[in-house]
Amino acid sequence: MKILKLCSLFILLMLSMGLVPLKNENIPLTKQELTDLFPDSDFRDVIYDYFPNEEITLLKLKSLDGEFYASNEGIEDLTGISTLENIDTFVFWNNHIKTLPNEILNLENVKHINLENNYLTENKVIDLLEKKNVDVDHDLNFIQSEKSQYELCSNKTKITLEKNEKINIRSLLYKSINNYPNYWEPSKDIPKDCKLYIQTNNPALTSISNDSKISFTKDGIYYVVVSLNTNKYTSSTVVIKAIVK
Repeated sequence: MKILKLCSLFILLMLSMGLVPLKNENIPLTKQELTDLFPDSDFRDVIYDYFPNEEITLLKLKSLDGEFYASNEGIEDLTGISTLENIDTFVFWNNHIKTLPNEILNLENVKHINLENNYLTENKVIDLLEKKNVDVDHDLNFIQSEKSQYELCSNKTKITLEKNEKINIRSLLYKSINNYPNYWEPSKDIPKDCKLYIQTNNPALTSISNDSKISFTKDGIYYVVVSLNTNKYTSSTVVIKAIVK
């Protein structure tokens, strides 16, 4: 009995140290296991395409090498990408990716990642990849940095209002796409979920609602500063003159 207990403790210790695999890498993964590994169904569908009419094992996933092509697939979430540890080139052009999982930094063999024409809004992980000498093709969509490929613009630099008249500042804004690749033309509309930071030179006489509507309680000249972030980078900030009478 003592020997059995000692064996059990030894096995538990080995498991806790990661020295014993929890699952044989040659055993076919179930649909649920693949879903847990790759939560994004579109990303998962591409995985299935790489193994037509055959069962998928963890070993097969880890053994994939060369280029992994997944353009125009509607992918939003790259969770599970670290499993593809032998891929040296990823092509995720024209998907719906907004953020990159930190696990992508665990890929030791990757040399190039194409992330152009997605919806990336932060560059922290990209910067870390580039520090690891990974070549990353990317566009940065309204990030809190001067590196954004879009500029925040206004179709009016001056507006005239009556006292307490409301106007939706968002309706005056658009994004410049002049520097965007010609082969893909996104909308100039400001995304609905894009947060705006709105201030005026006289906040005591200004009313600003959560849906970006602004009004003034007294005659005068006001300057409305609209930015995509609190840093007020030149490329992501506009100033609109409001004349109230």
